[in-house]
Amino acid sequence: MAKLITTFVTILFLSFNLGGIVQANEQPPLMSIKTIPSPEGNWVYIPEGDGEMIINVSTAYVNTFKVWRVPTGTQQWENRILICEKRGNVDDWTCIWRYTKDDNIHDHFVVEVTGEGGSATDSINVTRKHSLDHPQ
Repeated sequence: MAKLITTFVTILFLSFNLGGIVQANEQPPLMSIKTIPSPEGNWVYIPEGDGEMIINVSTAYVNTFKVWRVPTGTQQWENRILICEKRGNVDDWTCIWRYTKDDNIHDHFVVEVTGEGGSATDSINVTRKHSLDHPQ
């Protein structure tokens, strides 16, 4: 009888502890985004000419990272372009997007992270910063 009670207590103890471990891995994803160039207000302004924008994302509870370029306007999700996709168990992700002087840029960049506990998204507004003598 004592052996049966000991076995029952051990199983009960392990089920509570293993349940806690599984729950800890299923936390909702968290993220913090920084860009180069840095935002000015609600927009990141890309200078004229060729260049690159760097998107750094710090995360927790994530194993998939994606960045989509989506035109501004309504109903544009179907016109999105995937510019970065990475997988792994890391906390810091980097996406480098290169553009040319001929690219028309006035878009949303949607950052999507996914983990066992779900997914999280955020967006970055990006447009050109024209020189003073640029015809607008």
